[in-house]
Formats: sequence, structure tokens, C-alpha cells
Amino acid sequence: MTICIDMGATEIKVAPINQNKNGMAMGSVQKFPTNASLGKKGIVDALHSAISSLCAPDVDGVAIASAGDIDVDTSVITYATENLPGMIGFDFAEFCKENFDLPARAINDAHAALLGEMEYGAGMEYRDKRVAMLTLGSGVGGGYYANGCIVSDEQNDFGRFGHICIEDGGRECTCGRLGCNEMYLSGRAIHRDAAAMGIDGPDIFEKYALGDEKHVEFVSEFKKNLKITLDKVMEVSPFDVCIIGGGVADWMAEHFDSVMNDIGYKIIRASLGNSAGMYGAYAHYLKR
Repeated sequence: MTICIDMGATEIKVAPINQNKNGMAMGSVQKFPTNASLGKKGIVDALHSAISSLCAPDVDGVAIASAGDIDVDTSVITYATENLPGMIGFDFAEFCKENFDLPARAINDAHAALLGEMEYGAGMEYRDKRVAMLTLGSGVGGGYYANGCIVSDEQNDFGRFGHICIEDGGRECTCGRLGCNEMYLSGRAIHRDAAAMGIDGPDIFEKYALGDEKHVEFVSEFKKNLKITLDKVMEVSPFDVCIIGGGVADWMAEHFDSVMNDIGYKIIRASLGNSAGMYGAYAHYLKR
């Protein structure tokens, strides 16, 4: 059994994955608050609790997807915004070895989500294509898949598509730059902007589909910002298909296609939901 972790700014999800002659099966998912407001100690304590919840004699290791930039060779966080305060330099492999005597492998959470979709989800039939992904959640993550693997290098800014500038001199991002699309396309941004218009709620996309004027205006602005983002992704990582996942895609639910159908790209919805990062972390663990 492998313990699979998806560590975000808000919560840590953890589930076991078992591999046997009948294939792979993920067990039930547990959630722990990340406690990022308590700084590094709060986050590390939460991570310890999440792993401890599944420790057993038959565990062979820990597969981790985490927000931030991750050195996949060392499993060290090389950069993180204030969404994970104090975590730059944190070594997942060392932590798991010292605390649980288990090997660990870590990968960026958005890259993990894409790898999970390519190995087990919506991207399976596109493995011979070039595939980009945006995960629209508390923040915005990105990933790029070509020639059978994740491509993350200086040419595409390591797939940090959530920090593409879409408005010169725009809103200040948690990364310190201005105008990043994370400030316009994330779930937090949508809630903030919708509240400013007096329409915040679970039915934003439903009312858009019904043609309500305010909701059409709001979602049209969202679509404009998404198209600008995809245009810029195309420049650095040319893609045939874009997978969109995360909480915002789940929020759109059955209205996903009506939101995406006239943006100008082939866009498909992620199929693994909130488990994509854990599936991808597991795929990365196996490949490493």
C-alpha cells in the first residue's frame, strides 16, 4: 500500500492506493486542514497527522503532490508563495524517512493532476497528443504533457501557468507580481468578483446557462480572461487539447461545456476530480 497525499493551501487530502493482480484501487479519502495560517509548524504538523492516519506495516512509501515548485529529483520545495508560508526548502523525503522510516517522492500538485489525468483519467486517449492543463482551485496551477511525459523547463516557466500575466499593472498576486491570472480565474477570485456584483453563490454557472444578464456578464469576463491565458499558454507550450480541472470545473458541473464551447480551443473537463493529484503523485512514485 502506498500513502498518497495532495497538499494544498487549504487542506491536505490523503488516501491509500493498493496495487495487486486485479489492478489499482484507491481507498477512502480523508481531509486535514493545512493550517497554513499557523506557518510552517502548523503545515508540517498537519502533514504528519495525515500520514500517520494511514501508517501500517504494509505501507511501502509516501507519494506526495504539493503546491509550490518541487525538485522531483530531491522532493524538496524550491519555491512557494505565502499560501504555504515558510515551506521553501522543505524536504519531503527527509521528513518521511526521519518520522516514518518510509521512502517518499514529491511532485508539484498541478503537474501531478495532469499526470493523473493522463495515466488514469480524461487524458488517457490523448497520450499521443500535446496536452496542457489548468487546475482552477484556491489558486491556479498548470502543467504540460508532450512526448509521453510532463514537460517542465525554463521555456514554459516550468508550467506555472497560473502566474501568466493577463493584465499589465493588474491585481497583486501572492507571488509578488501584478496581473497573474490566478487573481482572476481562481475560485477565490471568482467568489470575490461575484460578491462585488452581488451574485456570489453556488448557482453562478447555472444562472449563466439560463441567460441571466448579470451572470452572463460575469461569466463572459471570466471566459475572456481564460482565453487570454490559453493564448499565452499556446505561445510557450503549444497544445492540441487543454484539460481543465479543480474546484471551479466542479462548480461548473453540467454547464462546463456551455462555458467552454466558444473559447476557441479543444477543452475537456478533468475526470478524476479532487483525487487527480493523488493519482498523479502515485504515478510519479511508480515512475521514479
